[in-house]
Amino acid sequence: MQSLRETITAEEAARIIGVSEWTVYDLARRRVIPHIRVGRRVLFRRTSILAWLEQQEQASMQREPELDQGKIRRLK
Repeated sequence: MQSLRETITAEEAARIIGVSEWTVYDLARRRVIPHIRVGRRVLFRRTSILAWLEQQEQASMQREPELDQGKIRRLK
């Protein structure tokens, strides 16, 4: 029986988030997403990724709505 790993790869994190693997690496490089460096490898804790997603969702609900977005205007 295979034990559940504590860490996941960038590819697995990308599938959870719904973005490309390269986007995950870019987010880690810019220190936007929680990650762990082990030598040259970049790993992610599944629970940290899920918590980060929850924080992003909560933050999106607290922002002021953008008033100009979605309006159709007539060009002269």
